[in-house]
Amino acid sequence: MQLTVLGATGPIGGLVLRQALAAGHRVTVLVRDEARLAQRDDERVTVVVGDAARAADVEAAARGSRALICALGPGKDYKSTLATRTAAPVLEAMAAAGVRRLVWLSALGSGGTVRRQSLLQAGASRLVMGTLMADKGVADETVARSGLDWTIALPVMFGNGRTAPGGYETIPLDGTRGRVGGRIGRADVADFLLSAATGGQWIRRRVVLTR
Repeated sequence: MQLTVLGATGPIGGLVLRQALAAGHRVTVLVRDEARLAQRDDERVTVVVGDAARAADVEAAARGSRALICALGPGKDYKSTLATRTAAPVLEAMAAAGVRRLVWLSALGSGGTVRRQSLLQAGASRLVMGTLMADKGVADETVARSGLDWTIALPVMFGNGRTAPGGYETIPLDGTRGRVGGRIGRADVADFLLSAATGGQWIRRRVVLTR
């Protein structure tokens, strides 16, 4: 399958790219700095240099793909507005490129989903990442209001350790109750993003990821 990945030089997007290539897919990536992409000379990878906050750049990367995986992250900038700055341009670009399948990386604790976090993690989200989670929540709602076939991934806090994916839980946000805690590895999150983009499950659903 031809896929587009945003955030391929980041910790999760990079794993998505590696897993996609290992599975036999071809990938177009949108990056700001091509030198940071280890796979830039791989013939299965098409590199578009640009900014995910510019619809024209995203459209150039999305055209011809079956699905777009947005794995952009703010790093350690807990005041980041990256999610809201990119949501509308990504949706506009996908409509222009004729791509309907979108898998969007967010986080449990974004917007109203803070009510589903464990009390400890909810407290940490409010105290340390309140601005970031509020921004993600607004972006999530923008995606959910679109007419695309979207999936919003809501991983719990990241943990260190496992580098190979497998054995994680997928919990639909709607239709279930209770708070969710635990930790999850980035390889597991990447595995979910890729499997959701290449499969028919979880369309127009928000999914909590944990172990």
